[in-house]
Amino acid sequence: MPTDLFEKVDVSKIAEELHLTEEAEEAAKRGLPALDSPGLDNTENEIVRRIGTYQSNAKDRGDRQLASYRKRLIDLEFHHSIDSEIRNSKAQLKEEVESARTNLREKKGHLKRAEERLINFQKKNKLHRDANDRGKESVFYVLNVGILAVLFLIETLGNASFLAKGNELGLFGAYTEAIVISFANLGVAFLLGWRLITYCHHVDWRRKSVGILAAIAFVVFAFVFNLMVAHYREITGTVLDEGGQLAMSAFRENPLGLRDFQSWMLFCMGFLFAIISFIDGIKWAVDPYPGYEKVFYSYQDEYETYKKVYDEHEEALEGIFYEAVKTLDSIKQGLMGAEKERASILDGHRHVIKSYEDYLNHLERAGNDLLKHYREVNRARRDGEVPVRFNDKWEMEEQLPIDSTLPEELPKREEIAAIIAETTASVNNGEKELQKEYDRARADLREWAMHRLQTQTQ
Repeated sequence: MPTDLFEKVDVSKIAEELHLTEEAEEAAKRGLPALDSPGLDNTENEIVRRIGTYQSNAKDRGDRQLASYRKRLIDLEFHHSIDSEIRNSKAQLKEEVESARTNLREKKGHLKRAEERLINFQKKNKLHRDANDRGKESVFYVLNVGILAVLFLIETLGNASFLAKGNELGLFGAYTEAIVISFANLGVAFLLGWRLITYCHHVDWRRKSVGILAAIAFVVFAFVFNLMVAHYREITGTVLDEGGQLAMSAFRENPLGLRDFQSWMLFCMGFLFAIISFIDGIKWAVDPYPGYEKVFYSYQDEYETYKKVYDEHEEALEGIFYEAVKTLDSIKQGLMGAEKERASILDGHRHVIKSYEDYLNHLERAGNDLLKHYREVNRARRDGEVPVRFNDKWEMEEQLPIDSTLPEELPKREEIAAIIAETTASVNNGEKELQKEYDRARADLREWAMHRLQTQTQ
């Protein structure tokens, strides 16, 4: 017997609580109940009242359970507005396209102007190529800086060791002078290579001549400057002791008249490092053509910005579409789930009713067991006969019914099957309709935004 919903009657416990054995023995001593007693005595009535309490509690619990099932049935949703979901999604797709156009309009103007500047620059300077890949610039810059640092360190240490010969402050003073010399030697060579030599590539002969003059200026500077440093090394005094003036005089009188082999080593080292620094400066520019790098990558930056905004809106369109499809699919799955939920609720509803019916039989048996216990003890303690009614089986006179009605508006199983089939078809058609709308929205956005949206590899 199912008793999981209702409290099972413990006959032994109730018999003990009501003191049935003692009451039966006491009544037997007084010859009660009388042989002709028409009804139950006080103890028997107490048993019946106790069983009635169990029945009343069970009815309240059963009614609450069934009311809960009825509410769950009423709350089940079998009707959804597929059309409104589709309309809302279409409206969102259109709004996103308009938003994309608004956001891209300004970016498109910047891109067009950057493209015009690039095209004009390429035509004017007869360029038929893209600028060098600046994606490698960080690696080259690190390498260039590293080369300059190594050159500077080696040259300053070398100059310091050579110049320390006649410096009053020794190696410390010589190193201070060496830093200034190295900075001038490498810095000027680097700047000439970086800022001016690139003009050798220019189509304008005037600017090209600037590059050529820069190359000549570098050779002259590197040769003269390092030769003067070598002469300075041979002068035993410092600048404070008019060593610089003596070096200048010696240079004017006989530029190549170095007498010390170490002085020639100092000259060769300085001249070589100046050449390396000059080449490093040339490599510092991403593109060798002057000004091309700035114009080209200005356009590329505008392009990347435009493309990024375009991609973001395209992703937004995709998100709206897939979210709409997900919503439609959840409606379909929700209907199928509601159908399963309905069957589960109805099973639970039937289970409560069956459990209550079985519980009433259980209560009646428990009542008879308690009455039987009382009567048998009474019978065993009496000297004479017992009332004939002791042989009768007790039946509950009032069986409290529970409210087992179902909601009138509850759709039938066949109606639900028809609703699910109709909704599934609507969802499938809606998804196809949304797919077309999504493709149309993407095509409209792409057509409007096609201004130079091809990838850089095309």
